[in-house]
Amino acid sequence: SAQVIGQAARSGSNKQGWMKKPRQAKPTFTRCALGLLGRQGLVHGWIQQNHDGLPQKAGFPQECINEIHGSWYDPSNPVVKYSGDLHDSAYPWMVHDANTADLVIVLGTSLGGLNADQVATKTAKRSMGKVDPGQKPGLGTVCINLQQTPQDGIMSLRLFGRSDEVLMKLLAELDLSEHTRELVAATKTTSSIKLWPNAQSKVLVPYDKDGHLLEPGGEAPRMWLDLRSGKAIRLTENHNCQGSNQPAFKHIGKHGRPGNGLVARRQEETSSFSLVIEGAPMSLGIWWVEAALRGALPQIPVVNRPPDLHFQEAKAIKKTTQTALHIATKRPAMSQNCCSYIHLPSLEATGRSVS
Repeated sequence: SAQVIGQAARSGSNKQGWMKKPRQAKPTFTRCALGLLGRQGLVHGWIQQNHDGLPQKAGFPQECINEIHGSWYDPSNPVVKYSGDLHDSAYPWMVHDANTADLVIVLGTSLGGLNADQVATKTAKRSMGKVDPGQKPGLGTVCINLQQTPQDGIMSLRLFGRSDEVLMKLLAELDLSEHTRELVAATKTTSSIKLWPNAQSKVLVPYDKDGHLLEPGGEAPRMWLDLRSGKAIRLTENHNCQGSNQPAFKHIGKHGRPGNGLVARRQEETSSFSLVIEGAPMSLGIWWVEAALRGALPQIPVVNRPPDLHFQEAKAIKKTTQTALHIATKRPAMSQNCCSYIHLPSLEATGRSVS
């Protein structure tokens, strides 16, 4: 459906596709609705076959998006050519979702034979009792599309219609209609200040000098991530610049060119930082900063060189933790009758996902 896909969606009769400046494209209502469902914990994963960053601009959490074919806004995972290799983490993640997702919603794809189709087809077959070793039973697959697909016959639910209209009705069914007005407004802006008010160009994040997430409660210092214009940066390890087989990036990571660069500027109109890595122009979505602030990612794509570590804060955290533990040991035990709690299950803990 052209409501969801900008690339390759525009034709003589279809005017929904991108016009002039694709990187300034705004998310559709469908994406904004899915962004809300992602923030609400109702959609656990998104297999993104496009490269446009529009799910993130619609508010869907970066850590829940598998950009299987690469991204314009992740310098560690450039767009992969057909002759290239997927990022090391992308394919296993996709297979895991194909084998374990409870329910898959297909939007804006013709299911014409790409590898990512397995997420939809395997989940559909598992709902019919065709469960292989290592798989889990599921509820099946829902396909929302204007056109027919070769897999329509195995869908648990097949809806022919515009995704914006279907998602609006879904929000009503989930008692989330009060968000409709703000979602419609979100389709008219990509202002990073409105979308990620805490994502400043210099932030203190819970990552080490190599971009790895710190252990919670540990003594290691946090790191300043400084993305102001002119600041020196480098790509972190495990990037896919060579694997993508893009001519502009194949030199990054070999011949003494490890992935050093600098921040050129912050671009509000595209919600991104413009980077220059080993002479090649690249971009980093501003939403990565917001995700890094939350400690939501196992590794971030870039770090500063040299790293700026906040040792003073590490000592303060240790002291605060010790004080909290000391107070906790003096508290009387609570009876089970007066104990309340909120449990936020992770995908790994529950083994359940909706993609």
